[in-house]
Amino acid sequence: MKFVNCFVLTSLFFLAIILYMPTFANAQENGEIKNENLSPILVQAERDKVELPGGFIYKNARNGVLGGVDIMDIPFTQFNYTEKTIKTFGDSSLPLNLVLINNPSIRSSNTSPMYTDFSIRGINANGNNIYLNGVPNLFAQFLTPPMHIIGNIDIMSGPNTVLNGSTTSVNGVNGYAAPNGVISVTTKRATAEPITRYTQTFSGRSSFGEYVDLSRRFGENKAWGFRVNAEHLDGDLAVKGMAREARNAYINFDHVGENNFTNFFIGYFDVEVTGGQRWFSLNNASKSLVDAPDSSRSFDYKGMNKIQSGYMFTLNHDQKIFDDWDVFVNLGMTDRNGSKYDNNGGSLPLFGDTGVISGQLLNQIEANRNEYAQVGIKGQLKMGEVTNNLSLAWDWSWTKNYTTGSTVVGSAGSLTGSVFHGVTANESLPIGGRAPLANHEITKSITFADHLEYNKFGLIFALQRRENDFSAYNAAGRETEKSSHIATTPSYAITFKPIENFLIYASHSEGYTRARTVTDSKYANLGELFKPFKNKQNEFGLKYQIEDFITTLSLFSVDQKSYRDVEENDLLYQRGDGLNDYKGVEWNINGKLTPHFNLMGGALYLDAKRKKTAKGQFDGMYVQGVAKWSGVLAGEYEINSKNAAIARFVYTGPAYVTDANKVKIPSWYSVDLGYRFEMTIHDIPITLRAMCYNLLGRDYWIGRGGSNVIGLSMPRTLSLSAQFDF
Repeated sequence: MKFVNCFVLTSLFFLAIILYMPTFANAQENGEIKNENLSPILVQAERDKVELPGGFIYKNARNGVLGGVDIMDIPFTQFNYTEKTIKTFGDSSLPLNLVLINNPSIRSSNTSPMYTDFSIRGINANGNNIYLNGVPNLFAQFLTPPMHIIGNIDIMSGPNTVLNGSTTSVNGVNGYAAPNGVISVTTKRATAEPITRYTQTFSGRSSFGEYVDLSRRFGENKAWGFRVNAEHLDGDLAVKGMAREARNAYINFDHVGENNFTNFFIGYFDVEVTGGQRWFSLNNASKSLVDAPDSSRSFDYKGMNKIQSGYMFTLNHDQKIFDDWDVFVNLGMTDRNGSKYDNNGGSLPLFGDTGVISGQLLNQIEANRNEYAQVGIKGQLKMGEVTNNLSLAWDWSWTKNYTTGSTVVGSAGSLTGSVFHGVTANESLPIGGRAPLANHEITKSITFADHLEYNKFGLIFALQRRENDFSAYNAAGRETEKSSHIATTPSYAITFKPIENFLIYASHSEGYTRARTVTDSKYANLGELFKPFKNKQNEFGLKYQIEDFITTLSLFSVDQKSYRDVEENDLLYQRGDGLNDYKGVEWNINGKLTPHFNLMGGALYLDAKRKKTAKGQFDGMYVQGVAKWSGVLAGEYEINSKNAAIARFVYTGPAYVTDANKVKIPSWYSVDLGYRFEMTIHDIPITLRAMCYNLLGRDYWIGRGGSNVIGLSMPRTLSLSAQFDF
C-alpha cells in the first residue's frame, strides 16, 4: 500500500510541475521576478531576514509581543535558527530534537519517535511547549511541527511566557511543569522567487519519504503568495520493527499590503508510530543500574502503537493605523484524535540492579481541541531622547481534553522481560467507543510591555494579569476537581551597549502553569489537585559580535516545583515536595570562524539541587536526570560553493536518576557526520545530503530532567535525501 501512496503522491507532484512550469517560464521571460515589482513591505521583510555569517542563525528574533528584535538587543539568551540549520541536522522520521540540541541549553530526553521530550536548562519540556506562528497549544508530547513546514525556529531560554502571551497548561509537561523556555516556529511562506521542489528521503532500515514544496507570488506587486508543503513517509526506522508513517498537507497563504500583512496557515496530519519504546522508569529502591543494552534491540511488543490525526490553522494579521502604531491579531486552533496501545505510564518499569522489566498494559483513546485568540496594539512613542516601544495585548486560550482507557491488570495485561532480551506482553485489543471529557481549561490574560531606549541603555518591562479556570471530570462526566486562580506576573530587563557590538544585560523572567492533577492510575491519590506554581529566572549576560562571529555568556538561576513518588502503608502516592533549584552558566558561539569554516554550539554548566523538601530529607541532593556539564559543537566546512562536510559532537555528563542519589547514569557522547553536494543536471539544480547519526554506534542511557525515567540511545542511523528544484 505504501508504494501505491508514493506513486499517487509522485504523480500529483509531476502534474503540478506540468501545470505551473509555463507560469514559471513566463515570469522569468517577462522579468517579473524582480524586487522592484514586489510589495515594499515584502522587500523590507526579505531584507530583515538576514542570515548571520555561516547561515545557521538569523540576525533578528521574535521577542514575543514586542515583535522582531535584533538578537544583539535582546536581554535574554535567544537565537533564531534558519532553514539551513533544519535541513542540515534534521531527519523527518525522527523527533525535532535533532535540530533543537544545537542549542547548548537543550538536551534531548529520549530518542523515541513516540515522544518529543527534551529539557531546557534542566527542566523537561515537549511538543506542548512549542508555538506555531505565535500561537501556543497546537502540538503535544507525541507531536512537534514537521520539519518540512518550518521556515525558522526561535529558541528563548528561560520562562518568559509573559512576553509571549497567555497559554493553557498544555504548554508544559503533561500539564504541570512551568515551561523554562519559549520555542517559536514560523512556517515557510511564499518567497520572491518561485519554488517547484521535490525531495526524496531515506532513513533507518527502510523509511522512505516524499516531499512536495510549491511556492508562488502573484497579483499586483506580487502582494499575494501561497506555499504548499506535503509529506508522505513510511517504513522501518533504525530499530527492527519500529516504524513511522506520516501523511500531511499544509498550505500557507499570505498577503502583503502597503500598510498591512496577513498570513493564514492550515493543514491536515495523520501520524502513526509502530513500536518505538525507548523509555524506562527506574525503581527508586534500585542501588545500581545495569549497563545500557545494545541500542539496536527492540523493546516493543505486538500491537504496540500510537496514532494521531487532525487539522490545525493559524491566522496572523498586522494592520498599520498610524505611522508608528499597529494593531495585531493572532488566532489558532487544533482538533486531533488518536489512540495508543502502550505500557502504563509510558515507560517500562525497570529494576536497575537486575535489568528486569515488569509492568502493565494501557489501552487508550484520546482527543484534544485547543483554541487561541490574541488581539493587541503596539507602537512607538518618543519622549525627548527616550523611545518607548509599547505593546498591549489580550489573550484567550481554551482547551478540552478527552480520554478513555484502562490499565489491563493481572496476567492478561502483564508485561515482562529484561534489558538483555527485550519484553513480551499478552495481547489486549485496543478499547473502542468515544472518549469522554477528562478536563476543560480556560485561560485569559492581559499583557503590557514597554521597551525603552535611551542612548546606550535599554529597559524592558512587562506585566501580565492571568486568570485560569480548570475543571476535571470522571468517566461518568461528573466534575471531580475545580481550580480557579488569578496571578500577576512581571518580567523586566536592563541593557547597556558601551559599544555597538557589545551588550551587557540583566533580566528577570517568570512562567506559570495551572494546578496539577494526578492522572496515573498507579497512584492511590488519583485525581488529587495540586496548587499552581510560578517559576522565576534571574539572568545576567554578555553578548559580543566580532566581524563574522557572535558569542554569548549568561549566568542564571531558576526554580521549579518538585514532585516525587512516596510509599505510604504499602500504597504509592504522588506528592509535591519542595523545590528544584537550578543555577548555571551557558556559553554560546555562532558564526564563520574562517572563510570556509562555520561553527555553532556551546556549553552548559548546571548545578541543580533540591531544597525545602519535607523535613529536609532530600535537601542538597541533585535533581534527577540533570547533568552538571553538557555541550554541543557543530561545524560545517565549505570545500567550495557546492560541497560541504558537516560534523557534530554532543556531550552530556553523568546524572543521578533516583531520589536519594544512589544511582547515576554515566556520561555519554555522540558523533554525527554528514555531507552536502550540489549539482545541476539538464538545468535542474539538485542537492544531495547525507548524515550519519551516532556514527560510532555507542549505547548509552539518557536522563530526563526532574524524573527517574531514563531513555536508551538509538543505534547508528543513516539519513539520505535528494532535492530537485524544477
